[in-house]
Amino acid sequence: MPNTRASAWRLLLLAVTAALIVAGSSLLGHTRLDWTEVFHPHETEVGGSVNVFWTLRIPRTLLAACAGAGLAISGVVLQALFRNPLATPYTLGIAGGASLAAAIGFLLNLSGYWLGVPILSLLAFTGAITAMSFVYLMARLRAGRDMTRLLLAGVCIAYMCSAGVLLVTFLAGKAVTNDIVMWMIGSLATIRHAAVVEILVVLLPALALTLYAHRALDLLSMSDELAASRGVAVGAVVWGCFLLVGLLTAVIVANCGPIGFVGLMVPHIARTLVGLRALPLVLGSALLGAAFLALCDGIARSLSVYELPVGVITNMLGAAFFFYLLATRDVSYSTAR
Repeated sequence: MPNTRASAWRLLLLAVTAALIVAGSSLLGHTRLDWTEVFHPHETEVGGSVNVFWTLRIPRTLLAACAGAGLAISGVVLQALFRNPLATPYTLGIAGGASLAAAIGFLLNLSGYWLGVPILSLLAFTGAITAMSFVYLMARLRAGRDMTRLLLAGVCIAYMCSAGVLLVTFLAGKAVTNDIVMWMIGSLATIRHAAVVEILVVLLPALALTLYAHRALDLLSMSDELAASRGVAVGAVVWGCFLLVGLLTAVIVANCGPIGFVGLMVPHIARTLVGLRALPLVLGSALLGAAFLALCDGIARSLSVYELPVGVITNMLGAAFFFYLLATRDVSYSTAR
């Protein structure tokens, strides 16, 4: 009970802090705003500040928060399933598959909607699921769900998808190439208000189902045999989690590009704040991921006159954090537990 109460208080404090950071990050930007005009538009002549804040910064901040939460949840789930703190949608090739499919969509000029769903999101989801399936099948060729084979298979798929993206870029015209390159960096600069709704439609059910399966994730993070002995349907849970992570990654990559390292850094930081149990860890990671990416994007758009893609900031921080992990910690998940 004391540990549960302490975790609840920490989550509450983290929720308040995350909300303040997300709200504060919407105030960041190179353009100076007239706050009297923003918050009291009826008392002043409406000008650019109102449009910049309510039409650009607020939707962009919400998009960053949703994407950060989704990537963080994906990292928590994969690290638990594979018992490896380096497992993320990117190291396992899932984002690579989504990126390749989306790049092909740019090349073929596939836009619009199909059955109410953006075609680009459908392509990215298909690519993510395909890459994920190849990784999983390659890892199961010998000795079941071998973690080392899984990560190596993910690296192979990621390199193959990267080569495919290069080929698509080579075949594309200059205008399409510029779109692909800017998208591959990972940016939130292109504001499409429906993107927030699209990510939320996937994020909220994924969060709910992950929280519902928290006990299974705790057991699977120890061993498949222990989970099966406690009544967990290992195959169903594993594939269900794969589908959740694939769908989350696909929707986020389709709308924001491949923003790296969020799924690696945030779960590690969250473990130091709320502990190792899946229930508080998923909630804490979602809150921390939302605040982290929103703040990174606020900093990125404040550094210069030109838009700096948020992927540049997260990659720089992620590389430094990765070196820190290698230098100071044992990367064995079972030891970390």
